Amino acid sequence: KKMDPQPAQPIQEKPKSKKPLIIGAVALAVIVLVGGYFLAQTVIKDTKTQASEYREGLAKEQVSIAVLDGSGGTYPSIVFDVDSLSMNSNVYEGLTIIRGGRVSPGLAESWSNPDATTWRINLRKNVLFHSGDRLTAKDVKYTIEEAKKNEDWVNNFIAVRVDSVTIVDDLTLDIKTQNPDATLLHWLVWVMILSEDQVKRDGIEKAVGTGPYQWDSVDRKEPMLKANTGYWGGAPKVKNLRYKAYADDKALIDGLSKNEVDIGVIQDRTSAGVLTEKGIRLVSARIGDINLLAFDFTNAKTKYVDKEQNPFLNSKVRKAIMLTLDIPDILKKSDRQGSAITQIGNSDLVGFDSTLSRPTLDREQAKKLLAEAGFPAGFTVTLDFSASAKDFCEILKDQLAEIGITVNLNPIVNFNDFFDKIAGKNADSSFYYMSYVPDTLDAFDLINSFVHTSDKKGNGFNNFRGYSNSELDKLLDEAAMTFDTKERVEKTKKIQKLVMEELPVIPLSARIATYPIRDEVGFKPAPLGFIFGVELSGREKIVVSN
Repeated sequence: KKMDPQPAQPIQEKPKSKKPLIIGAVALAVIVLVGGYFLAQTVIKDTKTQASEYREGLAKEQVSIAVLDGSGGTYPSIVFDVDSLSMNSNVYEGLTIIRGGRVSPGLAESWSNPDATTWRINLRKNVLFHSGDRLTAKDVKYTIEEAKKNEDWVNNFIAVRVDSVTIVDDLTLDIKTQNPDATLLHWLVWVMILSEDQVKRDGIEKAVGTGPYQWDSVDRKEPMLKANTGYWGGAPKVKNLRYKAYADDKALIDGLSKNEVDIGVIQDRTSAGVLTEKGIRLVSARIGDINLLAFDFTNAKTKYVDKEQNPFLNSKVRKAIMLTLDIPDILKKSDRQGSAITQIGNSDLVGFDSTLSRPTLDREQAKKLLAEAGFPAGFTVTLDFSASAKDFCEILKDQLAEIGITVNLNPIVNFNDFFDKIAGKNADSSFYYMSYVPDTLDAFDLINSFVHTSDKKGNGFNNFRGYSNSELDKLLDEAAMTFDTKERVEKTKKIQKLVMEELPVIPLSARIATYPIRDEVGFKPAPLGFIFGVELSGREKIVVSN
């Protein structure tokens, strides 16, 4: 997830059910928190040590964390990328939070469902904001309603799925959705609660949270956090967190070598080998990250193609690209860990269809498809991507040249600039590569975010360039109101097959991340790839005397 910081996180507003749907509170909670939404942790340690050799969970004065340049800022004015979310989740918290790669109770101590469209939330008692203000239901109502109103807030697309918030008492509230919404509490991780009184007093730019850390310095290049000793979950083991931004993997690895930082996430595993000689262990973990190619469907003539006709509007062109790309070869030559994927998502997701496979590489057939689409000599196009994916995209470029598609590479160093290019108000990308981490770990949510027609209700929020298919929309809307996991899985598989026929996006690969971690830092990677301060600690080798 840190490799190419990317926009992340899907939502969908549930369509109206054709008949009433009432689900018991306990059953619904089980569906949301157990029904297959969370990955089992998969960690492969390169440093072969027995658990008894090291002691973790120790107090530590400071840990320095590497992030990619362009991340950062303070909530709610941040981009939805992994580094920004990792950092800000130390300071701000939602009704639910992520711990160990799973969604857990956060500011909500418990919840129930009086009916299929209502979540009754019971807040924790005696939780204080960093300002000293006490958390109450009015703060939750205020935050959700403000997030719904402010399109520039990072979580606006999540908040809009809430229809209304009603305060029952100081520590109880009802969150209503227009239609049944089985995954709402997972999404509410990112609607991090602010103090209404404090924001109105000091301004949104100085908003504080309830988290285990609070801001010490908000410098964009090297922000500092200090432990919140009064945190409701107990004071964190690490007293201070320091973040340092790097342009790419090579700079990050160099920073680790020079003792500038203690932990990070990288793609370039071969170059990282030098770190083991410097007392830095490498830990690999599958984090659910997938890579895709996406296209402009908005314009009949797209801006960065040398033809009058937009080639990507023709599915034969998209299929030609699919038949051309040799993903294992790209991964090998770009020194990335991972594997080719057969659909939007990977095998860790609920709704993954194990019967699907990638088509056999066939560049001659790809050339025929291009000719049938009206491009017998191919065409030239610019590919936009976050600069940290340059090695991957260079090999992809070489492969597409084999069928006459000439690719001009446009690596964009700053992630905010990349995001503006593909999804901002003035977005004009014709062809782009992006990386994305599934959020609910349910394939349906992931597909919906990329292929549903984009609307103001939150559907298709990753569908940046105007793809629309009424048949897919109808199938997605039906699956959206299906609480039964098995039934939704079958509907999702049907959708996946249609998506892979149409290829509104081209799935490329799923990746494994490498975490370089200094030996004196304790940390266990979890499926979603976040580095949270509360999960860091000191670590020391146990000396056994004879």
